[in-house]
Amino acid sequence: MSTHYDAIIVGGGPAGLSAALYLGRVRRRTLVLDTGRPRNAASPAAHGVFTRDGAPPKQLLEQARQQLSVYSTVELRPVEATGAEARPKGFVVRLADGQEVQGRRLLLASGVRDELPAVDGFTENWGKSVLHCAYCHGFEFADQPIAIYACGRAAIESAASLLHLSRDLLICTDGHCDLTENDRRRLGDHQVQMIESPLVRVSGASPRLVLHFADGSSVVRSAIFLKPALSLASRIPLDLGCKLDAPGRLQVDAGWQTTVPGVYAAGDIAAAKSFVAVAAASGAQAAVGLDGDLAQEDFGGEWSGPLCSREAAGQP
Repeated sequence: MSTHYDAIIVGGGPAGLSAALYLGRVRRRTLVLDTGRPRNAASPAAHGVFTRDGAPPKQLLEQARQQLSVYSTVELRPVEATGAEARPKGFVVRLADGQEVQGRRLLLASGVRDELPAVDGFTENWGKSVLHCAYCHGFEFADQPIAIYACGRAAIESAASLLHLSRDLLICTDGHCDLTENDRRRLGDHQVQMIESPLVRVSGASPRLVLHFADGSSVVRSAIFLKPALSLASRIPLDLGCKLDAPGRLQVDAGWQTTVPGVYAAGDIAAAKSFVAVAAASGAQAAVGLDGDLAQEDFGGEWSGPLCSREAAGQP
């Protein structure tokens, strides 16, 4: 089977589409595979995006796809990548529709899944009043009563992060609190409340999200913040042998290449922070690294970086 693409991108979120844009601008034959299920689909707005603060996530992706139509070497295909394997001259990716495609390099932007705690109502309110990021959602709940679902160090760190937004904080420890006396004193100094009875259910919606506890009590909050566990949204990285740097995050080098030669990663699957802007930036950087790898292979020599880089210009 002949090589059809320079790069195959698995995932069409901010990272994958940003990578496709950069590869399209240097006319690399690029295929983007995406199922249309972005991680932030439940959120009504994407915040912290330069010039597009508050835009609906779906709108951002639709506009990105429209802008890619200018680049004839970029193809978008709404199909799931179900598997991939290395070949002597690249990679073969298997698709859910039974087809196979081949590319010289892979860029994994398939993202992560949020594994929510088993509390009734969390899933229904996810991205609206059950939240994970103060930078993404906190401003909208400033000066309102906020709950934190956490224990131990996570509870302390979350309270410290949210105090600038609200002085009415409640920590729900779910019955297994391991705070030190010093931690409890610091929380008390800032009037941070605590309920240690297990949280069993949330009902209603912001600004009257009702938290129901195992002891029969309930409180009303505008929102509850938590830190969900993360898992890879696709098994392809593990099947290829990519090593993890943390749960739900692949190990990458300075050029965003994984531990498997020729396989790059970007977005939540590789970046240390889970912001739309960071995902897009990592996609651009990964695309430049991937393009440099191809340029070096095609030219048969060293490639120090794109013309806009300090290295290519000989600057320190």
